[in-house]
Amino acid sequence: MVDSKYAMVDGASIHYLSREEEGAKNPLIIMLHGFPENAHTWEGLMAILPTTLDIIAPDLPGYHLSSPLPSETDYQVPSLIGRMAAFIEKVKKGRKVILLGHDWGGAIAWPLAAFHQTLISKLIIVNAAHPSCFTRAIKTSSMQREKSQYIATLIDRNAERILSNTDFQLLKNMIGSCLFEQKSSYSRELLNDWRDPETLSAMLSYYRQMPQQVPQMNVSKKVLDDIRIPEIFIHCPTLLLWGEQDDAFDLSVIDKIEHYVPQITKRFNPSASHWLHREKPEWVRKEMIDFLRA
Repeated sequence: MVDSKYAMVDGASIHYLSREEEGAKNPLIIMLHGFPENAHTWEGLMAILPTTLDIIAPDLPGYHLSSPLPSETDYQVPSLIGRMAAFIEKVKKGRKVILLGHDWGGAIAWPLAAFHQTLISKLIIVNAAHPSCFTRAIKTSSMQREKSQYIATLIDRNAERILSNTDFQLLKNMIGSCLFEQKSSYSRELLNDWRDPETLSAMLSYYRQMPQQVPQMNVSKKVLDDIRIPEIFIHCPTLLLWGEQDDAFDLSVIDKIEHYVPQITKRFNPSASHWLHREKPEWVRKEMIDFLRA
């Protein structure tokens, strides 16, 4: 049974899906979704994970049923990290926390685990670049810069109008057009989110407030040389799950990740895309269980 709940954090409401055993002290998995999804992306995986694990999957701030934040600067990564750390403190209730993040949820999960070490016992990442490795990749890999050019559309001051006027074709292409051809309840829910101006603006604010914007393809060497790589170290056991057919990330974003994450285990699925957790939930489940039992 998955329940729908809310928590107030720093004056804003965060909606979350909850599958918890009342009174038990099971390990708690916190699942952070990415762009342009919401917490329901995890339902397939939640349904097949053992009941000996409690699960909470929030809508990220501003997404779906979570309140939009007062200011666009509230979507800067340090602010989001602090807000989600406070959310975890509120819901963990003495349980050991395993943090799972995909895409933008992973972009928050990496530094959250780095800067709130006592809060997180283990980290699981699904197709989300470590911030240090991503920054290095956009400096050194023309392929990664090319794959990241879609961000220019999302940060454009007319992005809301551009997306709406094309019936959100860019977002549909990103997430997989087959999802919308099936006309599932989840795809209808996503379209309703995107068609809400306040929700769409909040979602785009994550990109508009990125600490490092992606340079254009023809940028000068000097501009690339001036990009500073952040030093973000993760010291807890970490599992990286990666669909190799990812349109958003070149494999260069994983180069030398052990420097920043010494306790990392990497597992690759050659046939899956960026949306590994929805495409291959049984594979993800097996890798997660093996990692959590280790």
